[in-house]
Amino acid sequence: MTAGMNAVRINMSHGTVDERSKAIELARAAAANLKLPLAILVDLSGPKIRTRTLKNGAPVELKKGAQFTITTREIEGDETIVSTNFADLPQAVEPGTRILIDDGAIEMIVESETETDIKGVISVGGWLKERKGINLPNTQLPIPSMTEKDHVDLKWALSQRVDYIALSFVRRAEDCREAKQLIRELDPRREGQALLVAKIEKAEAIENLDAIIAETDGVMVARGDLGVETTVEHVPVYQKRIIERAIANDKFVITATQMLQSMIDSPHPTRAEASDVANAVWDGSDAVMLSAETASGSYPVETIETMARIIDAAETVKPAELRRPIKFSLPPTGRTSQALCKAAAYAAKEVMTEKIAVFTESGLMARRLSGVRSGLQTFALTTSCDACNQLALIWGVQPFTYPEVRTGKAAESPANQTMFDLSRTEGGPDATEELLIVGERTLLEAGVVTPGETIIMMAGRLSGHGLSSSVIVWTIGEEVPRR
Repeated sequence: MTAGMNAVRINMSHGTVDERSKAIELARAAAANLKLPLAILVDLSGPKIRTRTLKNGAPVELKKGAQFTITTREIEGDETIVSTNFADLPQAVEPGTRILIDDGAIEMIVESETETDIKGVISVGGWLKERKGINLPNTQLPIPSMTEKDHVDLKWALSQRVDYIALSFVRRAEDCREAKQLIRELDPRREGQALLVAKIEKAEAIENLDAIIAETDGVMVARGDLGVETTVEHVPVYQKRIIERAIANDKFVITATQMLQSMIDSPHPTRAEASDVANAVWDGSDAVMLSAETASGSYPVETIETMARIIDAAETVKPAELRRPIKFSLPPTGRTSQALCKAAAYAAKEVMTEKIAVFTESGLMARRLSGVRSGLQTFALTTSCDACNQLALIWGVQPFTYPEVRTGKAAESPANQTMFDLSRTEGGPDATEELLIVGERTLLEAGVVTPGETIIMMAGRLSGHGLSSSVIVWTIGEEVPRR
């Protein structure tokens, strides 16, 4: 975490329940020790088609031109045959179908199939290890987005109070709707409920992109399978399209896969990898993700440090120079949250400050403000530790917790009132002023503001507070805010 990590990904395709539980426990203990927020993302396996075991667990070489069989029978594989976990695979192929193994490192052309076996010829050779992925580009498979294992894993993940659930191999908006309904039913958290991340890695997901984005909380540009399921030359095009559409619709974005791949074995990245990370930042990614580089690489800490340095360097380029603040050029949405976020950004520019503090119960308003991509420093203030940890993944947001402020007697439906409304009720102004002072104290103790500094204070819907749905100009250390 001191190297620059903000979130931990738990891959449900690997390890045991005890190992995953221990990993979460260790990560949270480290975060608590450092007094830093940390988001936990659980990545569901999804209907991933894989090879099974090999004799003695040893890799085998599949040579170009060799005959090879993929079977649904329970066998130990070798250089002539391997088993698969997908029982219906023979029914999904026909002669001429391309089968890609291990992210396309090995390619096989189908020649014939039976009820249990697929026979073909290796057109691209390579070394096959155990439990590698199998892809069938341009082939629609009759499998659900969530398997029985995913349902079990989701219950476990939510019992661990994780912050994000990543749904693999999303194809339609319905996949997201079903997963979000399950999260709502199973998540024990009141504030900062787990958010859904739709992994865009299928050609069908690209075709249904806008509908999927409308139903999910965020997206992941899963470039590994996306490059196999489509074509590698289209991955950069799709990456930019996915990020742009997500930001335009107030959804966060994670860009993933092979970002610093060479650092699995080398202490230094290639120049192309550094440029790739920077371009993902400039495109508008909320987060960039490391996978094998830290899960099995030789230089995990050095990789994180390198990634953090590249991000910091990339973000010296202001959003205005990248022509990235697309929100201000989009048609009006009619949403109060958008009006407040844009008003806060304009107010910050007018009073010449680069800092905005936002009070938020669930983290939603902080995510909305991040989506404006104003380039301003955003401090999220929340009473919820869950919401605070969740916001660690969101672009431009530094989350802090503050002690809950008791409100005085207020009028009916205080969450819908403005500061002016509440100032006319008994005890109202005191509650609002106390909240602002507590927020100010939290920021001062964190060392992110200084006395005499003018910042923007804003809030979304806060139950029982007159600050609800408000934007004000506030000068640190003064009894009366400067307006």
